[in-house]
Amino acid sequence: MKKAILATDLSKASDLLMECQHQFRALGIEEIILFHVPTISFNYMEYSGYSMRVHIESRMIAMSNKLREAGFRSDFVFREGLPSQEIVDFAGEHPGALVILGSKGQGFFKRNLIGSTTLRVIQQSVNPVLMIRIKSLGENEHGEVVCGLENREIARHGLLLTDFSANASQAMEYAGEHLAARLQQITLMHVQDRVVMKHHDPKTIERFNEIDSARMQELTVHLRRQTQAPVRCVLVGGAVVPEIMREVKQHDISLIVSGTHGKGYFSDMVLGSTVFAIIQLVESNCLIVPGRGE
Repeated sequence: MKKAILATDLSKASDLLMECQHQFRALGIEEIILFHVPTISFNYMEYSGYSMRVHIESRMIAMSNKLREAGFRSDFVFREGLPSQEIVDFAGEHPGALVILGSKGQGFFKRNLIGSTTLRVIQQSVNPVLMIRIKSLGENEHGEVVCGLENREIARHGLLLTDFSANASQAMEYAGEHLAARLQQITLMHVQDRVVMKHHDPKTIERFNEIDSARMQELTVHLRRQTQAPVRCVLVGGAVVPEIMREVKQHDISLIVSGTHGKGYFSDMVLGSTVFAIIQLVESNCLIVPGRGE
């Protein structure tokens, strides 16, 4: 996580990501590449005398200089094309680099769903993706929509989710290597899905509980060897996403860490339904770690 690619559309909401500099440093990031895909083609800018390219370059230079002043190595890159695909392709040229995106979408202020560009990047990226949650703060006296960060202290309290799948194990391995020592507090969580559990008899459920408890204890011990931060273990039964949402609210979770899981269709073509619901609904920053086999 020493290198990060910060994708920006140069909107006011996207500019909020620049306010997270001290948290990027806390996560161990040393280099940030600013990445922008203009909405107007380069050819149009060059041959029409359109001044937007000069404006974009000046904005990117100013942002890059600000990051350098904060102690990061920084540069900026333009690419032309479909934003989500260009972000994924550029990140693929930098294996292991963290992709940083804001959650604001086209319908952000009318609904709670993240934008299509952010969702597509999370679906398709082979790099880990940090989605920083942006929320609406209403309108100011001029009728302009104002937005802010959902949680500024990204590294304060991490919620590590596991369903004991291969992808979850890879995400846990990633978190142990890159995050555990940098988080101030850690909660490890597994939710036993009541929809699945209700199809089993009490004796089988009791056996599941024993197995899951042993797995959680093993993971907790392993995490405590990798960090000085307090590690809390949560094993509950219920509806998966509501239980996660409750945990986030009750314990002020600043970062959810999850692996991708499942191969569904349509809106969650690459993401499992649980991960898809989490990034859409749960009010916390999210770090999604793709499985190495995907």
